[in-house]
Amino acid sequence: MIQQWNEQWLIFLNSLTDTQQLQTIFWIIADLPIFFLPIFLISMWVYYVIKNNNEQKKWLLLLFYSTILALTINLIIQNLVHFDRPESVLQWVWNLILDHIPDASFPSDHTAVSIAFATALFFTGYRKIAYIFFPIACLMNISRIISWVHWPFDVIVGTFIGILSGYIICVVLK
Repeated sequence: MIQQWNEQWLIFLNSLTDTQQLQTIFWIIADLPIFFLPIFLISMWVYYVIKNNNEQKKWLLLLFYSTILALTINLIIQNLVHFDRPESVLQWVWNLILDHIPDASFPSDHTAVSIAFATALFFTGYRKIAYIFFPIACLMNISRIISWVHWPFDVIVGTFIGILSGYIICVVLK
């Protein structure tokens, strides 16, 4: 049931990329934004060290811990449950946009980390930045489906893990 639903949504979303220009855009969006997270964290950490602002460094640590918790939960699940990536399962892929290592697909690490980061931004009071980042994270995660890297269910579960991780770190353990 879930597999059939996954395939239907995957095919529908991928059918939206019928031109080379759209495929290039989704290829960029599917992978590039995740690299801005460590760049953001490191640059802000250096900035606050120079400014000697320990209070601001605390919220950066909450962002970092949220993403680490999300990755840890993902790794545990990936060691217990294994789903192949769409391009490995569907041999008739006609519009493969992004080549990827054929490792575990479920749940999506990109989704869990990006949503944990955005959720942590929201709960630490940086809501304006969170409102900017949430749509970027969502577009990136939908692009992961469109690019045949993840099943829709991988992204849904990754979103849940990301929200849960941000909430646990920033609300429960804060």
